[in-house]
Amino acid sequence: MMNFKSKGLVLPLAVAGALALTVGAVATATAAGTGNAANGKKIFESKCAVCHKTDASGGINLGDTTSADLQSPGLEDMYHNNDKLIERAILKGIDEEGDQLDSVMPRWGDAGLTKAQADNIIAFLHTVKTTK
Repeated sequence: MMNFKSKGLVLPLAVAGALALTVGAVATATAAGTGNAANGKKIFESKCAVCHKTDASGGINLGDTTSADLQSPGLEDMYHNNDKLIERAILKGIDEEGDQLDSVMPRWGDAGLTKAQADNIIAFLHTVKTTK
């Protein structure tokens, strides 16, 4: 094992390692954070509000299930602050733990919704704050 201390590299290597971990975590959590909230609001209102309400508060009884509350910060907490997981739920119907969402939730990717449109919805949802 090399001793980097004798070459004055201990601090720079430690800082570089910590910085790499931080940048990697931020990139993972915000990778899908490129959407347009105004466009996302329009898409949400036309496709999602029927079950999740226009304020994204959910709570609508849909037979054996109740629609989810998608307001901030609960949505981010539920999906581990990872927009890619929220995108996956929208497009593929897979929850934050990798399980299938209830069948009443459309798999919007199969219905023609694009990744860019899902990113727009996510950007909009980040602006909808809980009133509870």
